[in-house]
Amino acid sequence: MSTHLIKVAIADDHKLVRQAITFGLTEDAHISIVLETENATELIDSIPKYNPEIVLLDIKMPGMNGIEALKIISDKYPEIKVIMLSAFLDEVYIAQCLEFGIYGYLSKTMSVSEIAKAINEASENRVYLNNLIENRMVKRYLMSFNKQTQNLLPDFSTEEMKILNFLKEEKTTEEISILMNLSKRSIELKRDKMRGKANSKTVGGLLLYALKRGILE
Repeated sequence: MSTHLIKVAIADDHKLVRQAITFGLTEDAHISIVLETENATELIDSIPKYNPEIVLLDIKMPGMNGIEALKIISDKYPEIKVIMLSAFLDEVYIAQCLEFGIYGYLSKTMSVSEIAKAINEASENRVYLNNLIENRMVKRYLMSFNKQTQNLLPDFSTEEMKILNFLKEEKTTEEISILMNLSKRSIELKRDKMRGKANSKTVGGLLLYALKRGILE
């Protein structure tokens, strides 16, 4: 069994929220809270010192807000997986966040066990979509966005669509290579090419891009 601890940073200006999440997450033996902060500026400044793998980031904070911080993290630390926290699900905020390859958008009303599940999913390079894509407001936005951009979508080949669907099913590179009778290196190159078409830095970002534009269902 892996003894790897997932290093998590939390940025939320509500002290009680931070404390509740931190306390709850200590129940998960795979998670270690390395940083708690009430503002995004301190979070950004502290990343080199604490090296978090996952960041739980509140949308609305005084000073630098969560979306501004997300843009900086996406640019300077693309290896960090960001999960957004919000008091409520808002399609405008979600739409902005999706552009930067987030690994989840969670309501603060969710149980800590769900937050822990999202963290563990992100650690495995999987996007926590359970509440995101099923939300009726997001579905409405996706449909609208797809209509507006249907002529601007990248052209994914039949082979690339197969890879996209396997990625959605959480297949590993090795599993996909066996299923498609191609080398692992060939799958990696095709996957990277697809990420380039979608202008996404991560596989999670690629999947969100494809889901958002109706390329995947």
